[in-house]
Amino acid sequence: MNPYSFSVLCFVFCSIFVGILVWLKRSDEVGRLFLWHSAVISLWGIGFALMIMPSTPYDIALAVIRPSNGIAAFVPIAWFHFTLALTKNLDKRKGILKILYAFAILTLILSFTPWFIPKLRPVWHFTHYTSAGPLYSLLTLVYFFTVPFGFYELIKKIRSSTKEEGKQFIALLVISLFGYLGGSFSFIPVYGIAFPQYGLFLLPIYPFGLAYVITRTGIFEMEELAQAAHRDKLTAIGVLAASINHEVKNPLFIIKGLAESCLERQKEGIFPNKEKALESSNDAMRRSIEQADRAMDIIKRLSLFAKAGIDSGIKFESVNISTVLEDILPLVRYELAAHSIALTRDIPLNLPEVLADRRYLEEILFNLIVNAVQAIKDSGKPGEIKITAEGTGSFSEGKGACPSYGKKGSGTVLQGKMEPDPDKVLITIQDTGPGIPEDKLKDVFRPFYTTKAEGTGLGLYITKQLVEKIKGRIDVCSTPNVGTVFTVALPV
Repeated sequence: MNPYSFSVLCFVFCSIFVGILVWLKRSDEVGRLFLWHSAVISLWGIGFALMIMPSTPYDIALAVIRPSNGIAAFVPIAWFHFTLALTKNLDKRKGILKILYAFAILTLILSFTPWFIPKLRPVWHFTHYTSAGPLYSLLTLVYFFTVPFGFYELIKKIRSSTKEEGKQFIALLVISLFGYLGGSFSFIPVYGIAFPQYGLFLLPIYPFGLAYVITRTGIFEMEELAQAAHRDKLTAIGVLAASINHEVKNPLFIIKGLAESCLERQKEGIFPNKEKALESSNDAMRRSIEQADRAMDIIKRLSLFAKAGIDSGIKFESVNISTVLEDILPLVRYELAAHSIALTRDIPLNLPEVLADRRYLEEILFNLIVNAVQAIKDSGKPGEIKITAEGTGSFSEGKGACPSYGKKGSGTVLQGKMEPDPDKVLITIQDTGPGIPEDKLKDVFRPFYTTKAEGTGLGLYITKQLVEKIKGRIDVCSTPNVGTVFTVALPV
C-alpha cells in the first residue's frame, strides 16, 4: 500500500463514520442525504484506493474501478441534493435533480462498458489509472457543473443568515472545499496528463475537519434546537395565557355587570316609561360593545404574536418603538403584577422610527422583558424593569447604560461595547435582578446554556438570531447583586 491509497482509505472510513454521526444527530431529510453523500464518496474511494495500489492486478483494478466510478456519478448529485435540503431550496431545483439522477443511473448501468472506462494505463507514479471514454467525459462535465452549484447554494445561505448561522455554514463550506479540491485533481491524469496527486492528501482533512465543525458549532443539531425552541415557545404562551386571562376578565366582568344591572332594573320596573328603558338598554349595549372591543383587541394581540414565526419572510418597515411596547405590555402585565415588579419607560416623543420587521421586534422585546421578569423572580424580592431608548450614544455611557444606573459600578461586567452611531437607535432593558457573574456572561447567547432548573437555554439565543436577522446588534452588561442590562441597536 502506498501513501496515496492509505490517505484515500483513511478518508473513506472516517467519512462513513461522520456520515453515520450526522444521521444519528439529525434523522430528518438533511441527515439522510448527508449519509447518502458520505456513502457514495466512500464507495468511490474504496475502488480508487484499490486501483492505485501497486500490487493490484490489472484485471481486478479494472473490474473494481468501473462500478466504483459508476457510483461516483452520484457524488456531485448527492452533494447538490444535500446542500439544497440544508438551505431549504429543494423545491426550487427538483426538476434539475431528476435529470441529474437519471444521468447517474444511466452512467452506473453503462459503467461496465468501454463507453465509460475503456482501459487502465500508467500515469505519473501509478501503475494503473483510469482512461476516459465518452460517457466518462460527460461525467466530468456534470461533476464540474454540479459541485460548484452546491457551493453556490451554501454561499447564498451564508449571505442571508444571521452572524451565528453564517459562521456555521462558512465552516461547512471551507471543510467541504478541502475534500472536493483533493478529489477534483484526480480527474486530470484520466486524460493522460501526469499531474501530481498530492491533493489526495487533502482528503482526510474533510472528515476530521467536519467532525470538529459538528462538535464546535452544532450545525447538524437543528432538530434538537427546534424541539427546544418549541418548548420555549410553549413556556412563553403560558405567560401570555396568564396575562390574557387577567386582561380579558375585566371587560367580561363589566359586560356581565351591565347586562345584569339592565335586566334587574327592567324586572323591578324602575323605569318611568319605555323610552327611558330603551335609553338605558342602548347605553348598556354601547358600553358592552366598547368592553367587547377591548377584549377582542387583547385577544388579537395574542393571536398576532403567537402567529409571528421566525422562519417566515422578513418585511422591513419603519416601526415606532413606543407603539410596539404598547402592543406587547398587556401580554406581560399580569406577570409584572403577580411578582410586584414595576415597569417604567423612557421613550422620547421625537425618537426616530427603526427599520425592522415589526413581528421580529415584538418577539425580541417580549423575550427580553420576560427574561428580566424571570431574573427578578429568581431574586425572591420585588424589583424594577426600566426600558429606555435613545437615538445616539454609546453602550458604556448614557441613560441606563449599566445596572448601576448611569455609571459603571464595581464588579460590572461588559460583554460588548456599542460605539456611537447617528444611524441607530439604542433600546435598553434594565432589571434589578441578581445580575450575571463574569464567568457566565460570555455564554448567555449560547444555545442550550441556562442557569434555570426548567429553562431550555434558547430564549436569548433566539433573541440574538432575531436581532441579527433585522440587521441589529445585541449586547449585555451586568453587575452581580445589582442587575443586568441588555442593549439592542437597530438601524433607522
